[in-house]
Amino acid sequence: MQISILVLTNDASIWKDFLQIDHAFLNKQRIMNLKKVFELVQKKRFDSLFIDMELLDGNAANTVYQLQQSNFEIPIVMILSEEDEAQAIEMQKAGAQDFILKSEIEEKIVLRTIRYATNKNQLLNQLQKSRDLEHHLAYHDFLTGLPNRLLFHDRLNQAVKKGKRSKDEVALFFLDLDGFKKINDTLGHSFGDELLKMVASRLKRAIRESDTVSRFGGDEFTVLLQNVNSVPDTKTIAKKILETLSKPFTINERELYITTSIGISLFPRDASDSETLVKKADVAMYRAKAAGKNLYMHYTFSMDESLFESLTLENSLRKAIKQDELVVYYQPQIEVNTGKIYGLEALVRWQHPDYGIIPPDKFITLAEEIGLITEIDEWVLRRACEQTKIWHSNGFKNLKISVNLSGKNFKQKNLFKRFDRILKDTEFPAEHLWVEITEKSIVSDIEHTIEILNQLKSLGLKIALDDFGIAYSSLNYLKRLPIDMLKVDRSFVGGIPVDRDDSAISTAIVVLAKSMMLQVIAEGVETKDQLMFFKALNCEGMQGYLFGKPQTAASTTNLLKSNLNFTSHFNLSPQPTVVK
Repeated sequence: MQISILVLTNDASIWKDFLQIDHAFLNKQRIMNLKKVFELVQKKRFDSLFIDMELLDGNAANTVYQLQQSNFEIPIVMILSEEDEAQAIEMQKAGAQDFILKSEIEEKIVLRTIRYATNKNQLLNQLQKSRDLEHHLAYHDFLTGLPNRLLFHDRLNQAVKKGKRSKDEVALFFLDLDGFKKINDTLGHSFGDELLKMVASRLKRAIRESDTVSRFGGDEFTVLLQNVNSVPDTKTIAKKILETLSKPFTINERELYITTSIGISLFPRDASDSETLVKKADVAMYRAKAAGKNLYMHYTFSMDESLFESLTLENSLRKAIKQDELVVYYQPQIEVNTGKIYGLEALVRWQHPDYGIIPPDKFITLAEEIGLITEIDEWVLRRACEQTKIWHSNGFKNLKISVNLSGKNFKQKNLFKRFDRILKDTEFPAEHLWVEITEKSIVSDIEHTIEILNQLKSLGLKIALDDFGIAYSSLNYLKRLPIDMLKVDRSFVGGIPVDRDDSAISTAIVVLAKSMMLQVIAEGVETKDQLMFFKALNCEGMQGYLFGKPQTAASTTNLLKSNLNFTSHFNLSPQPTVVK
């Protein structure tokens, strides 16, 4: 395909540079008469126009504008003597598509400039033909072509005004794609952009032509439905959207799956104005996410109270560490053979100034969502090491301490350095430290996890796999993980000995651990029968309410000083230690 360019210049050196571009498909023509250029532009005798800025008089912008108005189809490229951003912007506002420096006139750059200017000009012309360019760019999303937030609010305001006059109901859907950030981070923004365009296309097909789909921002979309029959209509449409988006997307021969969470609000039932209607739908969407994602939820007034509590906790949690509101509780771990406390698990609690003690299930997930969990884990590790060091100095020299490590920590590049620094700062012997991880926190990137765990173990500490059996329980990764202990999850302990399944699963886990030369500890032991069950399996350790609830450091000190023997306490005969 031949490409013809016209170069408007009286500078011999510029024209010489163009002549030296020896490209088989590039035809070059020089002209030094501005009046002649206007004649050629109107006849469209060439594909791109290069204009030497120095050839134009002081009214250069007006000249460029007139040339562009003479023929919208021909892209204009300005030749500048030096890179002048203000001048380049002025020329592009006047109608030029791009600029090139005199010093850059070579084949690769010229061809790239022609291609860019041509593509940009074609896009601008397409938009110009469909509607006024400025209006379109102001009210539509450039990536998806959907109405943007500005146009959406305008249409929502009009729909609410009409609804007030006609007594018709208006429904607003607020959509947020589940897991979109992960796709962007792992596959790149080009995949993410293509996915957003495909989502927009499917959403448009899923609703009526009279309704509006808009891109609210990022991976958020809104759907405006007018003349709806209240809840029944919205349920039908929401189910259709969920089904439509749950089907796989194919991008560059790769199948991607994504879901969405939908919040729904209705006018006038939930709000009497457009701004509040958006807020209510947004609240409902977050509730849908919290409930498990890939769901739709209608707004209810109780959601406001729940959201207020959540926001209040979030704001308070960000200050909790600095204001010394967190506290470490300790739960005893019992060695079955001796009946003695051999270790403690450090568990964080939040001593809120207004709400009192807040249990971890109320704020740990929140801490993970807002990015505070790594800071909290580090704080707990330091406090637990400091306190256990005190117990060591008071005569309990062999006491072990276990700390929990969130999966979010494995994404931190400095995890090893943080552990090393804390152990050195507290002068804590690493061989007395156990780090507990969960199955769910390690399966996303098993190779990276193994590398990090090996780094931590090089410090001398031990690794325990917590909650074993409730997630993936893959023996393939279990044999590769550098772990030292399995912990039987409390969900398998609660039904022992009555529930045959719980008994069988717990037995299998203990046998598996022993066959792999791993230590094993049972969590959630609350009855004497459960204690006897695990004792019969030669399970090395147990913890649970039968031996003590998580308690403060002061209470734990008293418990340690009592030197309580739980074997004697429950009238159990001590089991002889097996010499290996």
